[in-house]
Amino acid sequence: MDVKDPAPKKSIAHKLAEKQQEISVTEFFEKNKHILGFDSKAKSLLMGIKEAVDNSLDACEEANILPDITVRIDSLGDDEYRIIEEDNGPGIVHKMMPNVF
Repeated sequence: MDVKDPAPKKSIAHKLAEKQQEISVTEFFEKNKHILGFDSKAKSLLMGIKEAVDNSLDACEEANILPDITVRIDSLGDDEYRIIEEDNGPGIVHKMMPNVF
């Protein structure tokens, strides 16, 4: 008589997946500020500028455009700043905006 194993064995990946939790992107950023470079106001400002400039450089490189980038930082008071970054990159198609930002 052939006896079959009633329950197939779970892989390690399946066992680990049962313990994993799904968290939102916002929650991930909030819990991991230190890893992402946002654990102080100064680092947050620096990272915001760096990301904007990196994105501009990447877009210009992809479009074979010599980059022309301007960054302006306005102090709004009480440790609040506005970063305005302008470039000559190809831009983003309007219908793609919700998927990018």
